[in-house]
Amino acid sequence: MAGKIPEHFIQEVLARVDLVELIDARVPLKRSGGNFIARCPFHNEKSPSFSVSRDKQFYHCFGCGASGNAIGFLMEYDRLSFREAMETLADTAGLKIPEEPRPGKPDTPRPEPTADLYAVLDWAARCYQTQLKTHPEAARAVEYLKGRGVTGEIAQRYRLGYAPPGYRVLPQDFPLDTLKAAGLVTVKEGGTAYDWFRDRVVFPIRDRRGRVVGFGGRVLGDGVPKYLNSPETATFKKSHEVYGLYELLNAVRKPEFVLVVEGYMDVIALAQFGIPNAVATLGTATSGDHINLLFRYAGELVFCFDGDTAGRNAAWKALEASLPALRDGRQLRFLILPEQHDPDSLVREEGTEAFLARIKNAKPFSHYFFERLTQGLNLTAMAGNTGDQAGLINQAKPLIKQMPSGELREMMQKRLMELAGQTPLESPRNSAKLVGTRRGGGKRGPPSLLRLCLALLLQNPQLAAAIAAPTRQHLIQTGKGGRLAAQILGLLDQHPGLTPGAILEYFRDSQDARTVAALLGFDTQVSPEKIPEVFADTLLKLEKQLKAQRYDELQSKPLTVLSSEEREELLTLLGEIK
Repeated sequence: MAGKIPEHFIQEVLARVDLVELIDARVPLKRSGGNFIARCPFHNEKSPSFSVSRDKQFYHCFGCGASGNAIGFLMEYDRLSFREAMETLADTAGLKIPEEPRPGKPDTPRPEPTADLYAVLDWAARCYQTQLKTHPEAARAVEYLKGRGVTGEIAQRYRLGYAPPGYRVLPQDFPLDTLKAAGLVTVKEGGTAYDWFRDRVVFPIRDRRGRVVGFGGRVLGDGVPKYLNSPETATFKKSHEVYGLYELLNAVRKPEFVLVVEGYMDVIALAQFGIPNAVATLGTATSGDHINLLFRYAGELVFCFDGDTAGRNAAWKALEASLPALRDGRQLRFLILPEQHDPDSLVREEGTEAFLARIKNAKPFSHYFFERLTQGLNLTAMAGNTGDQAGLINQAKPLIKQMPSGELREMMQKRLMELAGQTPLESPRNSAKLVGTRRGGGKRGPPSLLRLCLALLLQNPQLAAAIAAPTRQHLIQTGKGGRLAAQILGLLDQHPGLTPGAILEYFRDSQDARTVAALLGFDTQVSPEKIPEVFADTLLKLEKQLKAQRYDELQSKPLTVLSSEEREELLTLLGEIK
């Protein structure tokens, strides 16, 4: 596991990367006054409401509320993890990421740099592609692929290749230790080295950035195992990667769904029939990491498994692995194929439209969940079989409990009680709706003084230097907002000159991250030349407001219970607010 990226390096990268150039390379921007605008890449709109500030190094959409800095944009637009976004930005800035040692392991030697392994793996992929075209024994591989209907265009898109028979066929352009670290060569106990893939059609496995991280190989003939993956390496973890995701995202910018299948050839066959949404797990059960990865790119996952016992068991394991990730807005469906069929064979037999219809009619999560758990049970009221009802509850409750709180979980609990013959309790969420709880509505009122003050300060950090000490003291004593104000002012004291986008990064993992992002994107409706004046006036009004609140607090108490200091404070406040 990689160490933590130092905060000072994160800030250095943000200082070197221009957010306008970064976004403009992906979403064409037009200058509008001092900012740049575009139609928002995160929701559909007719008129541009997506604004990017070069001075603030911050973007904000006034339509959907999306906002952030360069790191946040890459995470949302390119669907990268935080570390992947940092790697991309560091490459852009010409920097190499240093790492802080992990706690408790300061002296642990670092593994071989993975950047070198990516180059080796890409070299190997090119070698396998060349072998497919030129090796004397490649005809068998070509015949196999043609027999599966694979065209040259698809073979090129997925970089299919061939590993010839023989112990050491890969060119020995790199040291043995490097090839071994990349999972391309294995060494027996006696020291004999041989290629990991031999006499196999080779499927390069690429990560979301298009880098080859490992390979899968399908044997030609009767050898075993039929399918073989690269061993676990610094770049390749089976539980973290899926086959075909990079190709999917190249073909479909924002997929409505991702179809999860079992085999490489299923992915390729579906793509060839005009269904590019498929990915395959790599010879391992679907994991929570797989689920979270795929939900970053689509709100709906459709699990497509064979209709035999093994396929049904795999579908249920996928459901169990998905439960912790099923927050509101995410959907699962299940497509169990007819027996004796896999996606490859079925799409060839039925065609594209029929297969798409099967996907459309796949069973929703709740349907499949209860269908599976109620098999063999008699839950009718006439049966009076409380044993079956109790058995259902005992099986289902621990599973539902793994789901995040929300409407979907409440719905599942309600359905369970109905099936078990019990009356579900009214949920607090629904009760609130019944009594007419209202959220929002109407025109937005004027912002509170504290909200306006913090928004102006975050968007214009240079204003911090103009806050006098007594005013600062009043500001940081303003309830919850005062706590946030103290954090912001302390940060600006330590790091003067931060841009708003850089400030946001300091709050990324804190409880205030969303609040800070909202304040950075808040429309203060103050023209640039008026900002210092409005900020000073807002501070003055806020200070008076706080003094009035303190006066009311003291004045509401009998004089006999006030201390001498409080009586003196009361008199002072009386003179200041009158």
